[in-house]
Amino acid sequence: MTHHISRRTLVSSLLAMPLISFGADPWPNNTIRIVVPAPAGGGVDVFTRVVAEQLAIALKQNVIVDNKAGASGLIGTMAAAQSKADGYTIAYIHSGLVTLQAMNPKLDLLKDFKPVAKLSSSPYAVVVSEDSKYKTIQELIAAVQANPGKLSYGSGGNGSPAHMAVEYLDERLKNFKGLHVPFKGALESANAIIGGQVDFQIGLLGSMVGLLKGSKLRVLAVTSRDRLSSLPNVPTLSESAVPGFVFEPWGGLAVPTGTPDAVVARLQEVLPGLMTSSAIKSIVAQQGSNVDYASSQSLSTLIAQEVELNKAVVKRLSL
Repeated sequence: MTHHISRRTLVSSLLAMPLISFGADPWPNNTIRIVVPAPAGGGVDVFTRVVAEQLAIALKQNVIVDNKAGASGLIGTMAAAQSKADGYTIAYIHSGLVTLQAMNPKLDLLKDFKPVAKLSSSPYAVVVSEDSKYKTIQELIAAVQANPGKLSYGSGGNGSPAHMAVEYLDERLKNFKGLHVPFKGALESANAIIGGQVDFQIGLLGSMVGLLKGSKLRVLAVTSRDRLSSLPNVPTLSESAVPGFVFEPWGGLAVPTGTPDAVVARLQEVLPGLMTSSAIKSIVAQQGSNVDYASSQSLSTLIAQEVELNKAVVKRLSL
């Protein structure tokens, strides 16, 4: 028996079928948003804006930065995680969020996101005010150990990388007990050293560049594996006081879970090249950071390892 299909029925059936792309990838055909869980103007924001500019060129599409600060990064990160997984929302993620996850069960980076790539790592620096009586890292460590809980140090908040850096150092030295004074951000914390509110800080170099150039802070040591070309006369913590101690928080990109694999693949196709651009190299050098590209799988493994490490410290500190 022959079935006759009307033209109207045939057209309706074809329109109901999913669109298929023959060769040309339709993504991106709209503005892409990178959610940064930090205030505008800070080191993370400045770096991400340059990445956004380069990504826009590579993808031939507008890429904007959406700053959503608050709650140590939880507000912006959760907003990104709950966004539509269509490839038009990308999240900037970093080491501090791993600690945040260890403190807050609402966040699960590997469940909420699909990591795209690690982009950079940022050595921290042990700093005091320019008029501090501590001239070397050895002198500062000796003073902290001789006066447990007396010398104060600042950070961008409980569980922030600057806070955890001191706690990791205490685990290595066993008796490096400073008085923690949390602030709203890294720059505010650094300014507190100049103002005499705190004695020292292990902070992100990128957030203190202006103060260092103004000769208001003295760098006693850096937490990188090797000496920095920008500070060749400053020793590493590893070589000067704590053998093997390296602390280099990272930053990278992720997309909400459920984002098409093709989007991730396209991002991974263009990111390695743009991370070698002169614009990226320039901003990274200004911030005292390093281009440190790593694959999605490598970043996923790193996050899993750091979550366990941070859970142990958070439990010990009852954060």
